[in-house]
Amino acid sequence: MSDGLAKVAMIGVDAAELSFIQRWLPSLPAFRRILETGTLHRLGSTAGVFPGSVWPTFYSGSPPGEHGVYHHLQWDPNAMQLRRVTEDWLYVEPFWYELERRGLRVATIDVPMSFPSRLTRGGEVINWGSHDELGPFGAHPGHLAAEIRRRFGRHPMGSEIPVRKSPRQLERIRRDLVAGAMLKGELSRWMLAQADWDFFLTIFGETHRGGHILWSEDGAEGSVPENRLLDVYRAVDRSIGELLEALPADVTTLIVFALHGMGPNASQEHFMPKVMDRVNSGFLGKNAAPDVRGGRESLAGQRSAIRILRERLPPSLQNAVAGAMPVTIRDLVVNRQISSGHDWRRTPGIALLADLNGYLRWNLRGRESRGMLEPGREGLERYSGWVRQCLTGLRVSGPDLPLVRDVLLTRDHFPGRRMGLLPDAVVTWTGLPPASRVYSDGTGPLSAEPGTGRAGNHRSDGFCVIVERGAGREQRVSPPRHIAELGGFVCALLRE
Repeated sequence: MSDGLAKVAMIGVDAAELSFIQRWLPSLPAFRRILETGTLHRLGSTAGVFPGSVWPTFYSGSPPGEHGVYHHLQWDPNAMQLRRVTEDWLYVEPFWYELERRGLRVATIDVPMSFPSRLTRGGEVINWGSHDELGPFGAHPGHLAAEIRRRFGRHPMGSEIPVRKSPRQLERIRRDLVAGAMLKGELSRWMLAQADWDFFLTIFGETHRGGHILWSEDGAEGSVPENRLLDVYRAVDRSIGELLEALPADVTTLIVFALHGMGPNASQEHFMPKVMDRVNSGFLGKNAAPDVRGGRESLAGQRSAIRILRERLPPSLQNAVAGAMPVTIRDLVVNRQISSGHDWRRTPGIALLADLNGYLRWNLRGRESRGMLEPGREGLERYSGWVRQCLTGLRVSGPDLPLVRDVLLTRDHFPGRRMGLLPDAVVTWTGLPPASRVYSDGTGPLSAEPGTGRAGNHRSDGFCVIVERGAGREQRVSPPRHIAELGGFVCALLRE
């Protein structure tokens, strides 16, 4: 058991933007108090390449090439389709499990991208009010889930429906996020009081959802009144302030943190499926090497019927239909949109499901069950070069500005034992607002409309504020510089 010498409390504000907080400090007294009494540290992050990897990177202390998790739906090369990340496929253990094995008492709430609890003694709440979820709501010990439902009901945030929103829907989202932030504060204070603990962690996901949907600057979906997002941050701030008052006096270190930030949506990912159709068609029309199977026929007609339907249905109808579907059906629809309509004998690569950057997957023999490109052969190198040529040549029609900043190869940035489950290439953008028409010599002209309903999207850097609560207490552990170091920092503090 703990010797009582150290207790650490962490409060996460998921995808909270530090510059937004600093701009509105007069309206955010808890954040102001934290920044005035603590030490601010900027954190490097994996979000610049794989935004969805930040939480597994944080809680495992390892990079995406090792833990292999970058999205809630990832490519399964055996089934040639998307698959929801589950514990029997890509389990990653959080650092607080090692704390429990050391005899420390832990309590955690709503860490995104978490798996069902494997704690034996501590308290752990999974997916009650998270923006990113891998599975359904659950808790340890077993009776805790029922008690939370009885006391607090369901978190009103729900799942994000990635379609454009009407003004009425935006207002309902604002109300739900404000209410959810207050409920999260109540649940967190209640958990604080349930049992003594050495490590406590709670995450406010409302800042993440609000940043995506309610970001106020001009983006792909237009401009949203700034006060809507500020209302969400105010609600989170109020709950954090009440939580600070509820923390026991023997908490020696408080850490308030975000693993990445938020800003205007600059994603051009909506072009990627059409771009890859043209890229593949052009490649097969130019190459007939022995290690490239199939003929040179046009790939026209291979587009998914789901993709076509998504492009043509009005957003209001998409929102109503998607909102009425269970998660399993929504996953099926998304999977069909990405994986169907391909003749794998003539598909050297595809665009995977993504959010900020573009994710590309090569159809490799020996890795994909229906692969066509031979690893290590000339055809693969020609294809990779052709993809880069077509993408880096994309320009926005009208202003004639480049669309793509770079095409990064995962092997160069995130090697590791699970690298083969990540996208092979990541397309990053130049920062322009989402475009509708682009062209390049390799693809010709293309039109596509962003349809996610996101006015805001991820920014790569995170931050943490470390508040030493003990009088005269000196920090003897080097502060973290990267999100992967936060868990090790906590573990070192609890060894003091």
